[in-house]
Amino acid sequence: MITKNTFFSAAMLLVLLLYSCRRDEIEVVNRPTFVYNQAIVNPPDDFMILFNNLSVGQKFASLTFADSAVWKIDRIGDTRQTVTFKNDTGLYYVNLADSLAMAGKYRYEVIVTSSQYGETSNLFIGFKKIDRDYDTFEPKF
Repeated sequence: MITKNTFFSAAMLLVLLLYSCRRDEIEVVNRPTFVYNQAIVNPPDDFMILFNNLSVGQKFASLTFADSAVWKIDRIGDTRQTVTFKNDTGLYYVNLADSLAMAGKYRYEVIVTSSQYGETSNLFIGFKKIDRDYDTFEPKF
């Protein structure tokens, strides 16, 4: 027998699940999005790079910031791929969410490596400038 408390609990759980799914959708839709195969120079303080049609292999994006800053980096969508940043000093492997101090007027390469056979979905790499001091923040890359 279903009680009022059981029904109410189930309804609240459903509302929370629907809300959590919807929030990511809104975040993706309302952010400026660049495609990986176009050079990205001086992007806004909140943007994403779209890596679409992910098949086995690597895709590269070129990225240059106007100024040195600390960035919050998120992987949104199909996160089974490896995401790496490359510059003259080496490689930096990006977690699902990360914060990183990146230098201005310096070219970075964003590399997405997929080893997934079969169906894959789009991957977005989100960048949001955060209010932290570049000089004292670690890690820098």
